[in-house]
Amino acid sequence: KYRLPSIALGEADGRTEDLVEVEIEAPDLCPRYTARVVREVEIGPSPGWMARRLALAGMRPINNIVDITNYVMLEWGQPLHAFDLDQLAARARGGKPRITVRRARPGERMTSLDGVDRALDPDTLLICDDAGPVAIAGVMGGADSEVTEATRTVLIEAAAFDFINVRRTSKAQKLPSESSARFGRGVHPALAEPGSKRAAALLVELAGGRLVGGAIDAYPRPPAPVVVDLGVSEI
Repeated sequence: KYRLPSIALGEADGRTEDLVEVEIEAPDLCPRYTARVVREVEIGPSPGWMARRLALAGMRPINNIVDITNYVMLEWGQPLHAFDLDQLAARARGGKPRITVRRARPGERMTSLDGVDRALDPDTLLICDDAGPVAIAGVMGGADSEVTEATRTVLIEAAAFDFINVRRTSKAQKLPSESSARFGRGVHPALAEPGSKRAAALLVELAGGRLVGGAIDAYPRPPAPVVVDLGVSEI
């Protein structure tokens, strides 16, 4: 029997918009960007069932936070990224972080999660805060905001990016990733919301987190809905 994974969210405290802002400067390359926050997470190993499923799918278990983003990516087809929101706040000098999705500026560089200092050309789409780039959109996060054993507050990114731009960026940077492999084939913007909810629910369940109310959903270019009539007999 076909069962959809649960994406029901329980009690929440506070408002996401009080903790972070989102602005999309390049809607042609990013039609949707959502952000959710989960506080008081505890970093640790994933439960056995999740670690086993990830391993069977060819992915190495790392910790419960990273594993949840990978698990939801496999489950829903929606790549996710987890930022340490406290690190973003520190980069904002204690103020409210502002996430901006934009093209790289001339001469910009960023150290990615693999420890490589990367030159960024103007066609590279970036996730930035006021201090500079924190991720190469759809490809890999940056070292300055990664989840560590000290992380307590997680910002969940679930977004949609132009598949051609992601493919070109991944190739130009010689940086293949599980995320770029999926975004490079096209991920529909509609998947961002259920993917974000599912990850938040698992962070509460498996990492002891406390959900912050609401979500930021910047959606400047929703595509026209497509309906396909398909009878059960044809399946």
